Amino acid sequence: MLDAVRQVTQPNVIILHNENPAWPQSDKDWAMKFVEMLSNGLRDEGYVVEPIKFFDSLAVLDSYNPREWLIWNWGEEMAGESWTEPLVAAEMDKRGFAYTGASTEVLKFSNNRLDVKQRLRDSGLPTLPAQVFTTPEQAAREWTIFPAIVKGANQHASFGIGGDSIAHNPDQLAKRVAYMRSEYNDNSLVEQFLDSREFQVAVWGNGKPEVLPPVEFDYSAFSDMRDRLYTFEWKFDRSSRGYREIKMPCPAPADKPVWRERLEKTALEAYKAIGLRDYGRIDLRMLGDEPQVLDVNPNPDLDHISVLYTGAKLQGLNYGQMASRILQWAAARMPK
Repeated sequence: MLDAVRQVTQPNVIILHNENPAWPQSDKDWAMKFVEMLSNGLRDEGYVVEPIKFFDSLAVLDSYNPREWLIWNWGEEMAGESWTEPLVAAEMDKRGFAYTGASTEVLKFSNNRLDVKQRLRDSGLPTLPAQVFTTPEQAAREWTIFPAIVKGANQHASFGIGGDSIAHNPDQLAKRVAYMRSEYNDNSLVEQFLDSREFQVAVWGNGKPEVLPPVEFDYSAFSDMRDRLYTFEWKFDRSSRGYREIKMPCPAPADKPVWRERLEKTALEAYKAIGLRDYGRIDLRMLGDEPQVLDVNPNPDLDHISVLYTGAKLQGLNYGQMASRILQWAAARMPK
């Protein structure tokens, strides 16, 4: 049973989202589709909603009163620069607005994968050992555990991750580290690749946050381990094999109730350790019978197949009701 959410107010809502003029029209259309889905869902719940699009300035907010307007924060970058969500949040802080999701400090912190791992370890939570490399030569010389996976050290979620991120030997590892430098100008975080069952768990709420039922990402249709990754392409490209063939049962795992208990407990503690608020998602894979935290995601995707919405539907909530619940947690932070 979900905790009751105190109805603080019925605030007016700004849906703040970024659009880069350089994006192809298909990307712009895709983004607007989800803005419309959120707008319609909230209007169905009785909210006054104004979508606001920005690129390199939030000056448009200056005509709104932060005591009357709450911001749904879908601002993922400023001026087309990747991973600048903290700058967006800082601009809202400066103007006195309350907004949904993680704070400026947590958004900034979560962009450093190694710092996230260290905090998880300091909190007694399971996450695989990892090392950050600046050069291909260093990686090939020092890393010895294979298969390994290479991730951008200062990014999160699936950005920059694909089948070629998995390395089976030092030469493949060095090649991928070089790729991350040339394509993303980023150091590489390397850890063991677990070719095992993967789960994502949504957690939401503040004070006493709640865990929603885990979702499994079932890769049984794929024989090559390089395909057993939930990549950016497979998340969003409906024509991709992954989008069509990855199964996502929920609640999961049906065959391992003890695993489900461990997954939920680990996800809840990771949410609290990193300081997420309102909603978040924890990605995990199994090492034997024990879950390992792969990533902690503030402000995760909320599309129609998202992990949070999947779990919320099992609690009897439609999309607008799910969004309204998140808004009410954020509304508690509105200035008086």
